Amino acid sequence: MLILKLAFRNLLRHKSRSLLCGLTIMGAFILFSISLGFSDGSYGSLIRMLTDTQSGHVQVHRQGYLERPSLFRHFQLSQEIKQQLNDHPQVKAWTTRIFSSALVFGEKKSSIARLMAVDPDQESQVTRIREKVKAGKFLSDATDVYNPILIGSHLQKLIQVKVGEEVAFIGQGADGSVANDLFTVVGIVGKGSDAAESRRVYLPLKNAQEFLSLGDRIHEVTIRLDHFNLARKEAESLRNILNNESLDVQPWQVVEEQFYKAMMADQQGNWISQGVIMLIVGLVILITVLMNAFERRHEFGVLLALGTPPGFIFRSIVLEMTLLSGLSVLVGSFFAYGLNWYYSVDGIKLETPLEYGGVVFNQMLSENSMSVLLIPAIFSICVTFLVALYPAIKSARAVPIEAIREN
Repeated sequence: MLILKLAFRNLLRHKSRSLLCGLTIMGAFILFSISLGFSDGSYGSLIRMLTDTQSGHVQVHRQGYLERPSLFRHFQLSQEIKQQLNDHPQVKAWTTRIFSSALVFGEKKSSIARLMAVDPDQESQVTRIREKVKAGKFLSDATDVYNPILIGSHLQKLIQVKVGEEVAFIGQGADGSVANDLFTVVGIVGKGSDAAESRRVYLPLKNAQEFLSLGDRIHEVTIRLDHFNLARKEAESLRNILNNESLDVQPWQVVEEQFYKAMMADQQGNWISQGVIMLIVGLVILITVLMNAFERRHEFGVLLALGTPPGFIFRSIVLEMTLLSGLSVLVGSFFAYGLNWYYSVDGIKLETPLEYGGVVFNQMLSENSMSVLLIPAIFSICVTFLVALYPAIKSARAVPIEAIREN
């Protein structure tokens, strides 16, 4: 208890020195926190790009569909499954989809297109599909149009059609028949440079079921949760609730496996840059602690000359610097939280907007979470403790007369 009181008194006795040292540690802590916040925020933005525009957080398919997608790997969504999805507390919204391909014929040109059938109202609650429309109108707004479709901008240029014109589809029905019908272009989605949308065609679910002779069967249920971090846990929960061996329930990490693996590999590489920042933070704290201890060599020499045990000097220095770093981190947490919160809302505007899945993202956001405060806090305090050991040992072993002469 005595050593704790002395540590506090020493911090208050040398206010200017303690303030300078504390500000240095606090600045290093805030720098590390903001850096980590933007790092996590960047990956979070990438994941949100994927889940908000395309995959959702959890998907339900027939077993084997993810490995080998096929028109014939469909299933029927029973009322019981619908009720289970509606009753699940973590499921915020869900929608159904159908996927296929077809030949699309304009008046003069033709091309192959990837068909994606959606329920317009439900899909809008799960993904940001409405934001993909660059010209024309959305499917649910074209109630007076026969067989409305949204067509990718690149495909639209290939077959040379405009909004309001009709195109012919020829494909294969689920019953083995030849599927063919006329559809009306009501909107254009994406840009020519966006590979994900360039050859895609969106059409209403019921129209696709009729066109492909699927009845009321579907290929996919896409689910939206509160947060993408809940995907694995809730996928397991839904798997147990549905209890259907013919259905495969997977989180976005499995559905978009290639994206997830690439992101994780990049994230591991990013820790190299974070390591450089950690090294800089550690060096700043080391220099600060060494200067603090060096300036007090005369004081320690007098204490040793008066008979103070070296162990007491050692513990006093280590405890004092650890307390100072703890207080600096505590005060710095308010600034770090405020800055991370600010940048998580407003972010930093990108000079060149990034487009994914037809949706434009024009700012880099920070991630305001417990980890962006806790990791830098633990690191700063631990580094201060470790680097305080060397000057503490050196001061405790000092020869009193030599230490007094160094004043």
